[in-house]
Amino acid sequence: MTISAFGEAYSSFYDLIYADKDYEGECELIEAAFDRFSALRVKRVLDLGCGTGNHAWRLACRGYQVIGVDLSEPMLKIARQKKDSFHLPPGTTPPLFIRGDVRRLNLRVKFEAVLALFAVLGYQPENEDVLAFLQTVEKHLEPGGLFLADFWYGPAVETIKPEVREKVVAFSQGRLIRQARPRLHPEKNQCLVHYHLLMEREDGSIAAEFEENHLMRYFFKEEIEPLLELSGLKFLHLSAFGDLARPAGPDTWNVLLVAKK
Repeated sequence: MTISAFGEAYSSFYDLIYADKDYEGECELIEAAFDRFSALRVKRVLDLGCGTGNHAWRLACRGYQVIGVDLSEPMLKIARQKKDSFHLPPGTTPPLFIRGDVRRLNLRVKFEAVLALFAVLGYQPENEDVLAFLQTVEKHLEPGGLFLADFWYGPAVETIKPEVREKVVAFSQGRLIRQARPRLHPEKNQCLVHYHLLMEREDGSIAAEFEENHLMRYFFKEEIEPLLELSGLKFLHLSAFGDLARPAGPDTWNVLLVAKK
């Protein structure tokens, strides 16, 4: 069965699939960007497309007040269940997780920083989706507030080309096999990724099998700058994701965008 992105089945395996992702290192990167680019002291953070809360909880542990928003209720359920897995500093508020469409959100609260991490911006496939998303960002930022997002970088995507990939993750009951089959649509700056997931028990029998389609948008600097400007945001910086000093180029698939209101 093929379902839309981040359904209940995929969500239940999400943290297992990305157990090797360096969320702590990414939070270090976020704070480095705050230090370098923000004239404001960042206290309140809006995490758009927060998923299972892996950034939100870690940022809360660093003393930030975090609200996470996601459209997937199964992902949010997992995020809320993590309250016993993280030890917050005294006086720190746990993240608040809210279900909502990031293109139509209005919390009536302002933040010093808005985040869209792990290709959340790329899940806005059409220009009208991107503009609606960026208008949500602008609406929720304090004047001078920062917007940080990572996305697939067009020059790298069209140079390296997406390819079939398989990831195997072992766990106590067996192993999870995820195959990704991408289909590039350069005329739209989009890539449709078909995921096939198979969970095998230790004896080789199949415990679960399902599929999802994820439609991803990739961006070029020449298009993201005017989209930001149309939304009331100013482009500040573009670099390789993970290294603020490394310029974005045809070998940097994932890049970090920094903008401000």
